[in-house]
Amino acid sequence: MLSIQKVNPKNHLLRRKEVFQSFTDEEFYLLSTSMHFRTYKKGQVLFDEGDQRNKVFYLSKGLVKLERYDSCALYMYTDYIKENKLFPYGDLFSNPTYRYTAYCLTDVEMYCIPTEVFESVLAANPHQMLHFYKSLSSILKEHEERIQFLVGSNASSRIVKALSFLMNDLGISVGDNKIKVPYPITICEIATISGCSRETVGIKLKQLKQIGKIEYSHKVLTFNDVLYFKNYWEE
Repeated sequence: MLSIQKVNPKNHLLRRKEVFQSFTDEEFYLLSTSMHFRTYKKGQVLFDEGDQRNKVFYLSKGLVKLERYDSCALYMYTDYIKENKLFPYGDLFSNPTYRYTAYCLTDVEMYCIPTEVFESVLAANPHQMLHFYKSLSSILKEHEERIQFLVGSNASSRIVKALSFLMNDLGISVGDNKIKVPYPITICEIATISGCSRETVGIKLKQLKQIGKIEYSHKVLTFNDVLYFKNYWEE
């Protein structure tokens, strides 16, 4: 795994981030002196499923994808980590290995913290532990809703719902009733989320573009009719 490690003079800025706020000054000092700031290029793998879970990551810039397949190489799980998020949550204090593969969808900047250090500091702070418990509960709730959201629809509806998920999870407002996903999203990504073929996704995207609901250029999604996609999300 190739990366560029840097000495980052802005470690103290992390102190203001919600995920670190409830640590005491002494606890944050222990974390900050053990963490490393690294940059990775688009396409680089951060860890593979089954690797030793020896680091916790805080993403400060870019987009990371998590994915997992079953023993037959069939799709099982996918998720995205955007800026100012810590991951992975689910295996803290439990699984000694990573349960999925993480790789960079863009060039990224992040902080790497040794798992042993992070868990020992976290375990000593009940306020911060409560924050992590609430965050994990929120993540589980979102995943349950996403499964319910995408199951049982026809192919066309699943594609629109997958687009709605990307808009809701990764999009930023760029005007009245208009949202843009500021990361490259391929047709293959949409096909994976929706459980449809690339060809079917391509046809549906073309239809949505023709009626002005969406723009898709250079892998960038722009939603021109936010209410249309929100209606699918709230079905």
